[in-house]
Amino acid sequence: MDQTDLKIISILQNNGRITMKELAKAVSLSPPAAAERVKKLEDTSVIQRYIAVINNDKIGKPISVLINASIKPENQEDFLKFAENSEEIVKCHHVTGPHSMIIKAHLREMKHLEELVREIQSYGNTETYIIMSSPIDR
Repeated sequence: MDQTDLKIISILQNNGRITMKELAKAVSLSPPAAAERVKKLEDTSVIQRYIAVINNDKIGKPISVLINASIKPENQEDFLKFAENSEEIVKCHHVTGPHSMIIKAHLREMKHLEELVREIQSYGNTETYIIMSSPIDR
């Protein structure tokens, strides 16, 4: 991986829909050479997927939260199945420290947050933080 690959990655992180022609120009390559590099980054799983970043307010999920959860080891497998099937949970990180999981969720109403926290508490203890704003969001 060289500086050109790193620049390609940086550009794609900010605009995954950039045309190959625009990308090639930005990194001083021909479009076929840029496409070949992108393909190699995809084939080696450096680039794992392309996703849309959603404005949750506009889809009716204005409440964003982080939930620190201490999931009991014997409940972890069941919890992960629950989290995978939850509409509200968008990320779940297994972490070090006093909690075993940090969960990010987007919800429609406070009553849905109460229900989600109650469900997660059946697997272990929780601490919930409502996200007021995200000044840096990459």
